[in-house]
Amino acid sequence: NQGSLELLPQLILLRGARQLLTLRGPKGMRRGSALEDLGLIEDGSVLIRDGIIDCIGSTRRIENLKDARSAVQIPVPGTVIMPGFVDPGIHLSLYSAPASPKARPKRKKMADFQSESLALLRSCLQHGTLNAQAKAFSNGAVAAADASMLRQLARIGSSPVGAVRAWRVDSPADERALAKFQTRLAYIEKHKLAQAIELNFTSHASPEDALMDALCAVAARSSLPRNLCWPGGDPNWLGHLLGCIHPRSVFCPAGLGPEECSLLAGSSSLAVFSPCKELLEERNNSSVRRFVEEGGAIALASGYDARDAPIFSMQMVVALGVLHLRLTVEQAISATTINAAHAVGRADEIGSLEVGKRADLLVLNLPDYREIPRRFGINHVALAIRDGNLVLNRSRPKASAI
Repeated sequence: NQGSLELLPQLILLRGARQLLTLRGPKGMRRGSALEDLGLIEDGSVLIRDGIIDCIGSTRRIENLKDARSAVQIPVPGTVIMPGFVDPGIHLSLYSAPASPKARPKRKKMADFQSESLALLRSCLQHGTLNAQAKAFSNGAVAAADASMLRQLARIGSSPVGAVRAWRVDSPADERALAKFQTRLAYIEKHKLAQAIELNFTSHASPEDALMDALCAVAARSSLPRNLCWPGGDPNWLGHLLGCIHPRSVFCPAGLGPEECSLLAGSSSLAVFSPCKELLEERNNSSVRRFVEEGGAIALASGYDARDAPIFSMQMVVALGVLHLRLTVEQAISATTINAAHAVGRADEIGSLEVGKRADLLVLNLPDYREIPRRFGINHVALAIRDGNLVLNRSRPKASAI
């Protein structure tokens, strides 16, 4: 029953998981030793009421609660329960991936863009992504294209996954392009088509560039949260961008220099890395460990792009975060759940399993969470529950009254 919605009773109990990863902890982004704390409960259970986590703890304690006795239970022995994955970086282009490197990309019809985006998000759900940031990028098409793409994503809404719509734009080449950007930004804000904006800067720009400085000023006045796509380069320019536009998240390569790492680690922004893309492009990944050791807040994303990085499984992202970026399993899980939720501005609702938060969680067919990188390439998701609804069922559990 993959991808369908099953309405569960108002009060349900997921009972007897071998490991329950709550990710409970401080309210802010996780850094340093906090990245290692998964809030692990052995033999744990979760009580869900009306789509919200009502109680969480050891199975023995939860079973003895009065409300638990009247709940419909789903036994999940021998499994791992964890928060649903959050993917901060899915790129949705208006152009199809070319059949060969020499072929020119073909522009899609808007109806095809919507149907393909929906199919992709359904595939993400199959592998445990319950929330994501979808970045619309028209690659310099006509002015109305960006708004049309965002409108199509708005029509998809929050099904099959909870989607945060982001408008991704390249830094303008001249004053005319800057004026167009300002006009389109005002339109998108007025009609609430995007929930974030991502500015893609080139490494050769500098604080002395009047055009780039004007762009920063326009972006800083926007009511939308800002993301920054930083390709690596001049630390002075990076510092200027961090201080001017105050990005929520900085999407960057894993080969940053020492000064760039220090700037990001000392900022209030999350650094988002895409290990799948790093591996495919065979880039230097030496800076990620340094960044974490300096106390930086890290999140991981699939970096999905139909042409350059067609990988969307966040289970694979966890595995490559460990095997390729040399993170610990605990750091990789924190970076794909609670910190990824911070990266998309939803950490007050999702990313951890805590009383009062939405019941967005996964049941994995694994005896131990540390097996995720060892058994990479396998889809371990047995159940996915989002807002208290069963949105993915690959195990056919039997529910019964206690």
